[in-house]
Amino acid sequence: MTKRYIHILLAALVLLVSASCHRRPLEDPSDVVRIKIDVNVRAVTNVNANIRSSVHLYGSNTSLWDEKLDQLHPELMRVLVYDPDTEKLLAQSFISNTEFDANGDRVFSGDLGITYGNYNFLVYNFDTPTTQVTAENDESDILAFTTEISSSVRSRLLGTKADEDYAGISIRYEPEHLLVGNERDVRISPHDTMVVIHTEAKTVIDTYYLQVRVRGLEFASTATAVISGLSPSNHIGFNERTVDPSAAVAFELKKGQDTSLDGENKDILCAVFNTFGKIGNITSDLFVTFNVFDTAGNLLQYRANLDNVFESELAKKYNWLILDDSVLVIDIPDPGQGPTQTSGSGFQPQVDDWDEETGEIVL
Repeated sequence: MTKRYIHILLAALVLLVSASCHRRPLEDPSDVVRIKIDVNVRAVTNVNANIRSSVHLYGSNTSLWDEKLDQLHPELMRVLVYDPDTEKLLAQSFISNTEFDANGDRVFSGDLGITYGNYNFLVYNFDTPTTQVTAENDESDILAFTTEISSSVRSRLLGTKADEDYAGISIRYEPEHLLVGNERDVRISPHDTMVVIHTEAKTVIDTYYLQVRVRGLEFASTATAVISGLSPSNHIGFNERTVDPSAAVAFELKKGQDTSLDGENKDILCAVFNTFGKIGNITSDLFVTFNVFDTAGNLLQYRANLDNVFESELAKKYNWLILDDSVLVIDIPDPGQGPTQTSGSGFQPQVDDWDEETGEIVL
């Protein structure tokens, strides 16, 4: 953790030295604005409050939600100061002093020297390797995004049919939570010597829980899901999601059991994943494809439309995407002893029988 923190601080220093931005001609160090940011993790839907407690993973003592919860504890915040009229970047700073308020929420604080005037303040956590931020010199252009998955990851997650089945679809890495605070039109008067700005940083990322019932789960080796029809990025200056073109997100699935399901079979494939969000008015483009590699190395694919699932009561209330039996049940047949001729996953490669040879070895 210490080594990672040092790397973050070094990156911050490089940005401060190299950033090219318009600055006002006068900055008086005696005019100090103290920035105080309230990071309220309680505002994050389905990460710390709406966990589906009836779900248990096979062969694991960890929770599906642990990784997402860890993302809500940043180590460093970046403060950007913009001109409200031109929306151009004037100054920036990094703050890392932390404490906890009476509600148990983490508070970052730090000092920024700036002259009097009107300003917009934008704050976000500066420790998200997957979620990247670009175009920060302009408040209306600053963009949070994730890059497309590499060809090697694409093949590992989706098998040899990746190029055929997902041609023309931008499949992105799953974003990490980005906590963003925005205070607009803050007035610093000539007589102010200390101004404390209170803001609240909330995530611009949505977290969802996905679940599908499975028959023959014992025959599954690994599985992934790809959901299309999602927003690829967010203009965090005004918290506006991009909608065109849409993108897909890929993530791995876990084997589990949901004790709340009816019937004897309660086996499921499930995951908790992050996304920049569902595009509000999109229809007939929200699809999920489950890619299951069986124990013989065969790739099995199952596809379902998620339009109605996203509109369900559980999705709206808890961000739970529960595919019930009317939507899809994954049925994995017994693959037998070896992979078929169409197998391309390479998880359990077949070894040909050894040919017997007779001869002499000269020593």
